[in-house]
Amino acid sequence: MVGVISDTHDDIDSLERAVELFQRFGVDEIIHLGDLVSPFTLKPIISSGIPFRILRGNNDAEALLVTTVLENGGIYYTAPVELELGGLKSLMFHGFGSKELTKKVALRMAESSEYELILYGHTHELHLEEINGSLIFNPGESSGKLTGRRTVAILDTIEKEVEIIDL
Repeated sequence: MVGVISDTHDDIDSLERAVELFQRFGVDEIIHLGDLVSPFTLKPIISSGIPFRILRGNNDAEALLVTTVLENGGIYYTAPVELELGGLKSLMFHGFGSKELTKKVALRMAESSEYELILYGHTHELHLEEINGSLIFNPGESSGKLTGRRTVAILDTIEKEVEIIDL
C-alpha cells in the first residue's frame, strides 16, 4: 500500500492528518507528487519513519527542500520518472504548465498503454479512471486551497485500486 498526496502548499495541518491516516492504513511508502513547497513541511513525513519519495512541483524552488529530503533518506525526483511501483510499470509527474495540458499529457500517456499506472498532481483536481488497462489518477489537493476539498489517496498496487480519502 502506498499513500499518495499532492499540492500541500505548506499546509502542515493537512499533511499531519494525511500522515496519521497513512500510518493507520499501514502504508509501506508515501509519494508526494509535488508542491510541498517549504522544507519545514516535510517534518510529519520524516517523523513518520515511512519511506518516501517527493517529486518536484512548480512551486518547489528551495534547494533546501532537496537537501532535506535526501538527508532524511527520501528520494527526490526533479522531472517525470518511470519506475516500477509495487510491480506496476509506472509514470509519475507533477505537471506541465496549465492544468489542461497536464491532464492532456496524463490521458495521452494512458492511451498509449505503455504504463499500468500513471500518477500526477498540479491540477488540484481529483481524477481517477482506467484507460486501455492504465490506471490513471491525481489525488487532488491536500491543502484545499483551490477546490476547498482536501484529499489524499491510498493505492493498493496488488489489487490495482485507489481509495480517495477526504481529510
